[in-house]
Amino acid sequence: MLVILSGVAGAGKDTVKKEIIKRMENVVSIPSVTDRPMRPGDIAR
Repeated sequence: MLVILSGVAGAGKDTVKKEIIKRMENVVSIPSVTDRPMRPGDIAR
């Protein structure tokens, strides 16, 4: 199963992701990405 969490900043995506990981076995989280140019202060991961 593939689940994609998408929403505006502050919508609670990280909170939902943490709860899914806590409640389910065999869940893998991958880093989020954006296609916008880096802004001053952004950190590449």
